[in-house]
Amino acid sequence: MGFDQTFSGAWWKQLLWLTSVIVFFFVGMYILRPQVGISPQTESVFTSPAEQETQKLNFWDLVELFIDPGGFANQKEVNRPYALLVVLAGMLLLTGILISVFSNMLERRVERFRKGDSHYAFSNHIIILGIDDMVPYLIQQLRRNAEYKKCDIVVLTVEDTEQVRLKFHAELNRKEERRLVILHGRRDSKEELKKARVHKAEKLFILGEANEYDRDSLNIDCVKRVAEICEQTKRKKPLCCHVLFEYQGTFSVFQVSDISQQIKQYIEFTPFNFYEIWARRVLVKCSAESNGTIHYFPLDRGGISENSENYVHLVIIGMTRMGIALAIEAAHIAHFPNFKTHRKKTRITFIDREARREMDFFMGRYRHLFDLSEARFMDCEQDKTFHPCPRTSTADFIDLEWDFIQGRAESEPVQTLLGQWSGEKDKLLTIAICFNFPHTSLALGLYLPDAVYAHQVPVLIRQETSDTILQIVNSSIKYQALRPFGMVNRCYDLTMEDLYLPKCINYVYDYFYQHTVNPPDFPSEKELTEKWNKLRVVKQWSNIYNASSIATKLRSIGIALPMKDRMRELTPHEIAILAEVEHNRWNVEELLMGYRTVTPEEEKEIEKNIELKNVYKEKRTAHYDIRPYEDLRSDESGRCANVYDISITSAIPLILNHIHTQTDQVED
Repeated sequence: MGFDQTFSGAWWKQLLWLTSVIVFFFVGMYILRPQVGISPQTESVFTSPAEQETQKLNFWDLVELFIDPGGFANQKEVNRPYALLVVLAGMLLLTGILISVFSNMLERRVERFRKGDSHYAFSNHIIILGIDDMVPYLIQQLRRNAEYKKCDIVVLTVEDTEQVRLKFHAELNRKEERRLVILHGRRDSKEELKKARVHKAEKLFILGEANEYDRDSLNIDCVKRVAEICEQTKRKKPLCCHVLFEYQGTFSVFQVSDISQQIKQYIEFTPFNFYEIWARRVLVKCSAESNGTIHYFPLDRGGISENSENYVHLVIIGMTRMGIALAIEAAHIAHFPNFKTHRKKTRITFIDREARREMDFFMGRYRHLFDLSEARFMDCEQDKTFHPCPRTSTADFIDLEWDFIQGRAESEPVQTLLGQWSGEKDKLLTIAICFNFPHTSLALGLYLPDAVYAHQVPVLIRQETSDTILQIVNSSIKYQALRPFGMVNRCYDLTMEDLYLPKCINYVYDYFYQHTVNPPDFPSEKELTEKWNKLRVVKQWSNIYNASSIATKLRSIGIALPMKDRMRELTPHEIAILAEVEHNRWNVEELLMGYRTVTPEEEKEIEKNIELKNVYKEKRTAHYDIRPYEDLRSDESGRCANVYDISITSAIPLILNHIHTQTDQVED
């Protein structure tokens, strides 16, 4: 058994074993060589002991016979029996076993590579832990990115590496497959993580395996183990770590809760969620790459001004995780100046056959938002009438309203509603079909009421793997407003991880807080990042959501992004109306993050002692500034809270022009 373990082990053990045998053989053969022999060079016979010693087979004679059987013919008669033994041993050990060992070493190396068991001295590489359909597209983006173009990409997975390699071979070209290594192992094993050399990596993506049970918990366990390895190896620079969370509940927790300081010291933690990313691509970026670029219609189309009678109406069919993500993203960005002038609110409508049950769960999750928002419920199979949902407050400063309709999307009452909504002139309608089954979503998207297609209402249709059918259908005039979204293999977008804009927004806020004026310019990216890393995660997300809303706000005053030239300064009136829009957006953001308004008793206590404002915010999640814009009060610095909305709004040209300049310098 010991022999089998040694010989089937590492290649150096096999070579050591063979070398030992050869050495043992040489020592034995040299000791047991014939006492009297005649060397091939000697023609006469000597009988004295000294002369006999010189005629024995010496060391180099044995070497010659061992490596060259042809030397046997030169031996005299008396030496040939022993020489034959040496020749046969050489043929066995060199020609047979040695070649077999080297052949076995090469075969095992190839086998280890194919099975993902190879070990390499990676450094400054990119690691992807886990495999699912989004990985090939992620690799393609990394290969197109100039920063990571020459990095090794290591994929660590428990899946069969041969099958993974075949999958990559089908979806990647030869250039993209270059310097791509697939390793077999578990992401929750320290040994396997060390084999991938996570402590030497430049960037880490923790995705988990496809269809894996409890993926989110395993991903967090992996983060802890990576941090421990970085600590043990005394890594200096925090490892940029992107962590996928399958469930929005888990993702939401890490939007408001910081990871431990011990982990934060070694890990630059960036959580992301499949559904949230797609919601941002559709509603914020308004584009996605597939077989070409897919362009999505903004919810507000070309913008909603303060004098407009239009309002956004987003209809989501299917209260799935994708549907919820779209609703939450729309709630973050769909805020417009005509709420103040015409009391126009963004309306978000859910249609689902289990709407009552899903509504209870949704409203319970965001109870503080629904305490202040108008919501209605209708059962299409019962009385077909909207009934207001109870709420604890009569306040009316939230510019969102919600509808929940219980019924089948293909039923006559729902189809009638969709047809009616499509024809309303002041309604900017968008329909998102978010069923979990692509064929069901596609079938419904192709058989909506004629009014939907006649008015070119944008229809988003969730697809899982391919958008080919919809691309073909788009060539028809009737279906040209249909757009696919939600494809698993087109999920992660490297361009959306750029936090430079949110970092600039944070710098403006911080500078204004200290100096009461906006900064004249921006410092280096290193300084921006240092300030960013000191923020609590909830503040980071607040800046990210602020950045996401800039394009929508600028459209409302007639400015479309991206701009080819530098942006003009905003007028005092534009700053005033957009500052109020920003506060309305911020109110919803804080309510979605779990904050609530202060009670009348808490308000009185804070007015007596303004220092309690932050105490109640941190300990009770009661925010004193969640209130109408015109009712904002002074903070601990003595400033009215609206000055921060005005500061951030007036700095938009400064921020965008700075980024425009930075981009031009990079291109040059």
